[in-house]
Amino acid sequence: MYIHSICSINTLGTINTHTPLPELTLVSEHLDAVEPSYAPWIPPMQLRRMSKGLRMGLTAAKSAINDAGVAAEDLSAITVGTAYGMLRDSETFLGNMVRQNETMLNPTAFIQSTHNTIAGAIALSIQCNVHNMTFVHKAQSFESALLDADMKLKEHPAKKVVLGAVDEKNDTLEWLLKGLRQGIEIGEGASFMVMGNTKEQAIAQLTEYSYFKSNDPKAISAKCAAILDRYAGTEVILVKNYTSSLPVLESYTIVDMSPVIGYNPTGSAMAMVYGIKLIQEHRKPVIVINSCRAYWSIFELAAV
Repeated sequence: MYIHSICSINTLGTINTHTPLPELTLVSEHLDAVEPSYAPWIPPMQLRRMSKGLRMGLTAAKSAINDAGVAAEDLSAITVGTAYGMLRDSETFLGNMVRQNETMLNPTAFIQSTHNTIAGAIALSIQCNVHNMTFVHKAQSFESALLDADMKLKEHPAKKVVLGAVDEKNDTLEWLLKGLRQGIEIGEGASFMVMGNTKEQAIAQLTEYSYFKSNDPKAISAKCAAILDRYAGTEVILVKNYTSSLPVLESYTIVDMSPVIGYNPTGSAMAMVYGIKLIQEHRKPVIVINSCRAYWSIFELAAV
């Protein structure tokens, strides 16, 4: 699969197809996503009704679509991964139910609280009536969306797909998770890309990907080593987002994104976008290894 454009709104700011590779230095405190100006992408009357996750997701997707130069008729799918969905709208709607005794409720918060809100908003915004799917598979939501995108590209080889992931945080989520896991810092963000089967005008290639669940360091090291063995003698950049120590990886050039992604179930999408930017700048193979709890994913990227 070839990547034709990217856009990620995250703790580093906004990363897109044409921006330079950003330094891994936090722009905001507490891993809050740094929001851009939404004016070029979302009309003001719509914007004021949108939660942060929806604003970020819609803007990142439309920016990637614009950079790829594709129209609605060029697409075969819009596929999105999210673990938490639209938390703020969900909380708003449930709070209104309690306060108003389940009467005279504003439907906007309910409509925008569902997990498939972002994928639907993208389709409506660009008037694209194609396969539209949202995957809610914990910390492998983006990976499931990627598998869906892969299958749609095989089914429609002349078309392209919009692939992405979004997760936002709120005070309630932080209170719940930090009560269960002391010392974690929760991240958020939205990352999208346009993918296709053609090399023309592509910025990188996803040659292989895999994902699995394991808590066994030896098994994880073995899986990673089996992939890295294929690159013996090749200068590889390793982008990692995990906190465990895997000795087999220590000899590689490592870019550690853990401090800027934090505890984010769909942080693998941001790690992949950063890997794509590394390829644009260095023209070397990049392997992205991401984990969130026991969920691991590995993306192999190459220059075109």
